[in-house]
Amino acid sequence: MKYSYLPKSDQAKVPWIENLNTKASVYTTVLDITPAELSSLDNDSAMYIYIMNTMMSAYDTKKQDVTKFKNIMRDGPLGTPTPPMPVAPILPVPPTAVEAGIFPRITKFVSRLKSHPNYTANIGEDLGIEGAEHVVDIFKLKPTLKGVLDAGRPLIKWNKDVADSIDIFVDRDMTGNYDYLANDMEPDYLDTYPLPSGVNSAVWSYKGMYKISDERVGQMSDPINVTITKLI
Repeated sequence: MKYSYLPKSDQAKVPWIENLNTKASVYTTVLDITPAELSSLDNDSAMYIYIMNTMMSAYDTKKQDVTKFKNIMRDGPLGTPTPPMPVAPILPVPPTAVEAGIFPRITKFVSRLKSHPNYTANIGEDLGIEGAEHVVDIFKLKPTLKGVLDAGRPLIKWNKDVADSIDIFVDRDMTGNYDYLANDMEPDYLDTYPLPSGVNSAVWSYKGMYKISDERVGQMSDPINVTITKLI
């Protein structure tokens, strides 16, 4: 299994796109990269770096100033001097305008490079477009569940890891017999089953098992117990 070559966080995408833009010109002949493609990549890179390192930074600083101003104006003791009104940040001239969809455009460009007959994994490593290998033993996959209350209802917290989803099982009688409850594709799962009439509290036990595609894989989680108390 390979992770995506594209970093997940916005900030981590900055050095990634900078590296790709810097090194792409080295492979113009090998991968038939056109001047138009280089120009598009350069403009996209400049715009994204401007957004992240200039715009976001400037507005974050001003947001702190506005928060301080708001706090003093809201709660300052009587007689506190009124601070100066925060002003909008002054930004340097932006780079060449580009259309929306910087990374969809770049991933399309990367797909073309990787389909080129001269493309190699070494080139991909240099450009940062080869995902890191991640070896997973699916037989050892085992979810770890945690239970908290959300408005008195059990919220079953779980980590997706490499799985596509999780099957959750519940024992509402604490007999050790678990019934299938639900398949959850995105953490976390909220159990909305009501307490029986006349019952003010109960302990319910939960287990889970990962699924990849439509098949259960790995091991059943350790059970967790959640104490539910009727709010009203």
